[in-house]
Amino acid sequence: MNGFLKLFVGWCLVFTLTGCFGEDYDIGVPTAHLNLDISSVQLTEANISWVTASEDVQQKIEDIEKFASSLDKIKVFSNQKASLDFKENEENGGDIWTDPKITVSLLKDDQRMELPLDDSREFQFPTNKGSYILEVEFVNSAGSARYLGNVLIQ
Repeated sequence: MNGFLKLFVGWCLVFTLTGCFGEDYDIGVPTAHLNLDISSVQLTEANISWVTASEDVQQKIEDIEKFASSLDKIKVFSNQKASLDFKENEENGGDIWTDPKITVSLLKDDQRMELPLDDSREFQFPTNKGSYILEVEFVNSAGSARYLGNVLIQ
């Protein structure tokens, strides 16, 4: 009986540890995608401070306006609805982000206009036409990532 108990406990321990090896919860920096009516555009990573057990990514863009103005224009219409989607970093895998805080802003001439974001990550561009920098900030327990787009509201 004593041998059976040791064998049973040993097998339980083996099966418990085996379940731990198959899961990868160490997530990398996600990619941000701006979804418009019929198209999707990947936003460009800018300022990142992301630390997990397997990676430490620190990236800082000093002049955001200059950097963003060099990006391809994303043309949208005034009052157009858009949504954000964040996808797992395929190099690292995993898309388990616990309650991220996401903010969306438009920058122009050193002025910031925060756009309301609903629970399904949808927002609406303003009626004011012109060139703007779209700034999306994603913050969770691993750190923060800022994404940029060069937006032309028509």
